[in-house]
Amino acid sequence: MESPLVQIRNAVVYLNGYKVLSSIDWTMLSQENWAIVGNNGAGKTTFMKLVFGELIPVHGGNVRWFGRPELTPMDQIRPKIGFVSAEYQENYRYNILGWEVVASGLFSSIGIYEKISRSQKQTALEWMDFLGIARLAQTGFRKMSYGEARRTLLARALVNRPALLILDEPCTGLDIPTKEVFLQTLEKLSATRTRMIYVTHHIDEILPFITHLLYLKNGTIYDQGAKENMLTDTVLSGALDCPITLKKNEGRYWITGSRPKTPNQP
Repeated sequence: MESPLVQIRNAVVYLNGYKVLSSIDWTMLSQENWAIVGNNGAGKTTFMKLVFGELIPVHGGNVRWFGRPELTPMDQIRPKIGFVSAEYQENYRYNILGWEVVASGLFSSIGIYEKISRSQKQTALEWMDFLGIARLAQTGFRKMSYGEARRTLLARALVNRPALLILDEPCTGLDIPTKEVFLQTLEKLSATRTRMIYVTHHIDEILPFITHLLYLKNGTIYDQGAKENMLTDTVLSGALDCPITLKKNEGRYWITGSRPKTPNQP
């Protein structure tokens, strides 16, 4: 039987005294890539922090990683999980060289505080080359373009060869050409052993390598399942509370029509 990468059971999460997630039951298997979709405020980022182990469910809920039935110390789990987000990029303010940013992922640090060995530097450079950003190795992080910095942080997240990569709205702030380059990079990454969870509210960012979707709505799961069953006009319209028409083209889905509800419309 295939072991799950992540398994969440009966999870309830509170932030600042408010219930943000409730009744979360979800399993991600080792050959799956998931997209997490929902409107702003649906609970997507909180869900990702739950998967990342940054938040803990209450009332007997639990999260298990990598097929381990028991509660495992997070220092054993974190090296197997990479994380990329626009928020994280804003907080990475050290103007160290590109290869040093990538190498910092080996120590789970923001900045470099330990001596980097020749082999560790080589690993960082290899990941930059794999992602097509080798030219940025000697560029200061704060001198990079916004998109270059995002791809450098992607390399940082991958330097430990994680089993799972979490991408929390990773295309936020990117212009269209830069976004497409970033998405092509993820398509290339999907051929490796790293599996992905991609959080978005932009349907066109759901690439062919995504196998499953989970919809969050008002802090709970609205629906989940195989991508082909989830990306339909009916399911998406219900999840986003807006009549939507979809069209599939070259493996990607595009919204071709929508009719937002007016304030007085039932």
